[in-house]
Amino acid sequence: MEGKIVSSTSSAQTAVSKLIGINERLEAPKVTFSGSTVSGMTKGKQVNAQVLTNLTDLTNCVWKQAEKFPQIAEKIAYRDQQSAEQFRGGGR
Repeated sequence: MEGKIVSSTSSAQTAVSKLIGINERLEAPKVTFSGSTVSGMTKGKQVNAQVLTNLTDLTNCVWKQAEKFPQIAEKIAYRDQQSAEQFRGGGR
C-alpha cells in the first residue's frame, strides 16, 4: 500500500474504514469431509482450520492496532497546530 504520510484525522479515519468488514469476509465455512478416513485429507482439514484461526487472530490484532490511528492522528494534528501557533508568535 502506497501513500503519503500526513497528520490528518480524516486521512486516518479513511484508512481505518477500509479495514471494516475484513473479519466478516475471512470467516469462511468450515471444511467437512463426510466419512473420509484418508489421513492426508484429515490432516489437510486440520491445517485449514488452524490457518483460518491464525488468520482471524492476525486480522483481529491488525484491527486493534488500526483503531488507534484516528486518535494518534488527532494528537499529532493538535501538536502540529500548537507548533504552528508558536511559530506565528501565538505561543508567547
